[in-house]
Amino acid sequence: MEKSKNLEKFLGLVSDEKSGLLEKIQWRQANEAWRERSGKIALKILRKLRDNKSKDQFPSSQKELATLLKISPQQVNKIVKGSENLTIETICKIENVLNIHVFEYEMV
Repeated sequence: MEKSKNLEKFLGLVSDEKSGLLEKIQWRQANEAWRERSGKIALKILRKLRDNKSKDQFPSSQKELATLLKISPQQVNKIVKGSENLTIETICKIENVLNIHVFEYEMV
């Protein structure tokens, strides 16, 4: 009797909706390569902004960077979270504005 009551309570808590966890895991695995590189780019950007701030140079904040890149501060926030799939155009803009290289290019 007690067992069936517990089972009944448990089933009352369980949702019929799928959580989508499997799809999220599959998406992360499929996009692992660019997400890893995006995270490294984010770290370089944040380091440069921190260095600029300590040297009292411009840009020293995400908001200032957004202004220079002509994008929203929310977009910069996505970039520095490492969750944005960046285009080559955006990468070039970031490199030019911050005077950094986010990738090491090897001449062949």
